[in-house]
Formats: sequence, C-alpha cells, structure tokens
Amino acid sequence: MDAQENYEYLLMFHALDPVEENFLYNILELIINYPLVWFNFLENILKNKVMINIRNRALIVSMELLTRQLRNSFEQIYRLMLKTNVVLNAIEKKGFLIIYLYSDCISEFFRNSGFWLEYLTARACQEIGFPCYRGVLFKTKDRQISEIDVLIDLGEVLFFIECKDTYLCTEDDLKKIDSLRKRINRQSYGLFVCTKSVQNLDFKKYGLGLIKYKYNYQTFREELKEQLAGRIVSLSF
Repeated sequence: MDAQENYEYLLMFHALDPVEENFLYNILELIINYPLVWFNFLENILKNKVMINIRNRALIVSMELLTRQLRNSFEQIYRLMLKTNVVLNAIEKKGFLIIYLYSDCISEFFRNSGFWLEYLTARACQEIGFPCYRGVLFKTKDRQISEIDVLIDLGEVLFFIECKDTYLCTEDDLKKIDSLRKRINRQSYGLFVCTKSVQNLDFKKYGLGLIKYKYNYQTFREELKEQLAGRIVSLSF
C-alpha cells in the first residue's frame, strides 16, 4: 500500500507491479474492443456463483455448466490470463478448472465484479489527461477514512468518482460523497459511473453528476471529458 500526504488529507492506494499492469492493460483492451465477449463473461459467468467461485487466489470454474457461447467467452478471457502470466497453475478436476492466480490484486479483480469499471474509468481519466488514483483510501484531518473508487487530484480541485456495476445504488452512496466533500477545505466534485439504470435517486440534490456506461468506450470517454471539463470551468467562477 503506497501513500501520498498533504496538510489536509492522506491518500493510500495499491501500487501495481509490472505483471499486474500488463494484465490490466490487456484485459481493458479486451473490454474496450470486444464488449460483447466481456459482457457475456461478466453477466453470465463472473456474477454467477454457480459457474465460478473464488477462494483466496484460486479461481474455480464449473466447466461442465458452460454452454458453447459461454465457453467461447471464458476461453478468450483465459487465454488472455495465460498470455499475461497471471496464471501460476491450473488443474482440471471432476468437471472443474481450478486456476491459481498471480496475486491478490488479480484475485480481487475477479472477486469484485465492479473493479473492471473502476480500472476502465481510471484509464479514461488518464487518457483525457487527468492524473488519478484507483481504489483509494482517503483519510481526512478528522481521521475519518473513505473508500473512493477513482480520485482525480488537480491540486486545488478534487474529483470523487464512484463506479457501480449493480442495481444496488442507494441514497447512502450519494450521501457518502456529499459528506466527504463537506469535510475538506477545497473545491470538489462528485460523479457516479453506472452500468445499470438508476431510478428514484436525486443526484442533482447533492450536486453530483451521473454517466451510464453503455459498453461503448469512446462515447463514455467523451461524456466523461465533457462532464469533468464543464465542472472545472464552473468551479473556476
């Protein structure tokens, strides 16, 4: 866990090693260029605890339950894992494929089905030209610690981005960002990136932005750029 500190807050985040960086770069390339493959793997395999299970650094896949289409999606992901050296060992046993993973970081990528959206959002921010951190523990002067999916630090302006690949987005999630913004003595902006439809939540009430990721990366990046740039302009006056 690396850290960065100034007079007002402390940032703690995981620094990736070269193997982890290479895997994440390649899996994001697949997500961007083959969205249907990723969507099929994500929604029908990774989020299905009957199909797949993760114990520590072991990824256990029920191969017998995979249809031809699902097997095709899984095999594309698995080939990428082998290519990027994040598979330490693999054993086939009684219809299961047990994959031993390189690190906790790689294991958490598959364990938490929303991490891909965080990494993708962080990549888009970096491509736009904004320095950012993913998976940040943000400790304020009052010693409260908040988990932030993606943080953009422009010095005098902070952007807190929450990524939700779930229908379970509640007003408490909005209040969390609103509360954090009130505890720091600088300009800040909150933004939610979601893959599912969010209903009955008033983002404007808390001054928060909302972008829905529709599995088109280029469109998403442009929407993100417009919202961030627009907010910077508005905060300048």
